[in-house]
Amino acid sequence: MKKAAEQGKPPKPRPLGWMAVLLIMSAPAAARDFSDPFRVMPGDMATNSKVVQSTPLRPIPAPTLTTRAKADHDYSLAELSALALQNNPQTAAGWANVQAASAAVGSAEAAWLPRLSASVNATQSQSTTSTGFSIPQQRVLSPNLSLSWLLWDFGQRDAALASAKANTAVARFNQNQTVQTVLQNVAVAYYQSLADRVLIKVNEQSVANAQRALDAAQARYRSGQATVSDLYQAKAALAQAESTLATARQTRIQNLGTLAQAVGWPVDTVINLAPLDAVALPSLQQNVQQLLRDAVVRNPALQAADANVAAAHAGVEQAERANWPTISLSANQGLRYQQGQGQAQTNSIGLSLSVPIFTGFANQYQTLAAQAKLANALATRDVTYQATTLAVWQAYYSFQGAVAGIPGARAQVENATEALKAVQAQYQVGYATIQDLLTAQNTQASAEVTLAQNALNAYSALAKLGAAIGTLDSTDHHQTALPDPVQPPVDAASTMPLLPPPSAPLP
Repeated sequence: MKKAAEQGKPPKPRPLGWMAVLLIMSAPAAARDFSDPFRVMPGDMATNSKVVQSTPLRPIPAPTLTTRAKADHDYSLAELSALALQNNPQTAAGWANVQAASAAVGSAEAAWLPRLSASVNATQSQSTTSTGFSIPQQRVLSPNLSLSWLLWDFGQRDAALASAKANTAVARFNQNQTVQTVLQNVAVAYYQSLADRVLIKVNEQSVANAQRALDAAQARYRSGQATVSDLYQAKAALAQAESTLATARQTRIQNLGTLAQAVGWPVDTVINLAPLDAVALPSLQQNVQQLLRDAVVRNPALQAADANVAAAHAGVEQAERANWPTISLSANQGLRYQQGQGQAQTNSIGLSLSVPIFTGFANQYQTLAAQAKLANALATRDVTYQATTLAVWQAYYSFQGAVAGIPGARAQVENATEALKAVQAQYQVGYATIQDLLTAQNTQASAEVTLAQNALNAYSALAKLGAAIGTLDSTDHHQTALPDPVQPPVDAASTMPLLPPPSAPLP
């Protein structure tokens, strides 16, 4: 009868069944959607964009300088470039990233070695029974030595090491790109400062010409050969020339601050530049298609983007292999010293198999994140490829256009200078008007500015072209100068210089 009654009862739930029921019930309702169990993936960008408000920060200390500018020294481009690599904090940050990435490789290599740890537990305990009887104190000392060694993980460590090595390559290419950018910024700012010096001389000459025109107008006015209108027009032209000169001087100070910052010095540093020599502009022998092919192979930003793709591939493999089991070796040796009982020793060794069954969807989201990083890396590489080729294309034709315009600008300067001399002589004898004189002055000044600007554009484009290709380094920087305005340009190199050759110009 008892057995029959027991057969009529519902079966007792097993512990494993209860655990499964509790697990399913405790999971959020969204967890039934296994593509995104916790609903954490973003929707469209428009509905998820938020403005992050910045918080006030403490005062930032000024950077520590390795070297300072010498007040009695005239710096060449090579010297400024070398100093920039020492002083500019961008290079220090890039090198620190390389060191961190290299250390990560060592950490990944360490995953193949066993882990050994020691521990010591010391306890003192005393118990009291409900009847008030006190058990004597027990003192226990337990030193222990443990060894654990991951023997097999189905490629997780290999993927982690591959990712770390690829990240090191990324860091090194990024450091190269940082150096390229620093040197490019120094070169462009240096050429701009040289051009500013020339523009100031041009504007000083314009002021002198305007003063001579005013003197001539006053002489003719006193002799009754000119009207008061001529006098006022000459005064207005002089005021405009003086205003332009003042602006050019302030612009030079501003651009010298840019050069100082590129070198890594405070923006108010006074930098003396070496004297200028009149030499010819260099030329490019390679065509743009060859330069584009060189850039695809050598540009460090593009190489870093490609290495980042390799790191992302390894990250995906590592995330996917996290779902595989692992086999580990463990060993343990311990001693136990208990008061009143002497010494006891324990030894153990064994293999363990760990199989991830349910990790709260953590592995799934890690895989999704790794796949998204891979997609981002691939798209970033494409963007970098386009940006690199566009930079080479633009710099190449900017250089060619600037160089092509220099002969015409030189001819314009020569003709405008001679025309100004003729009009000045004609005005003094009454064969030209004040408008003719002022127009000739403006034409001559404009021609000088155009020549200097073309040369500045040529050398700036050359520096940008070298950086875009990935061939710019500190050994390519040499003393440069503005070319002689009356000297025609000649080919200065049989191969493409990364920056102007020794004693090369910048008009």
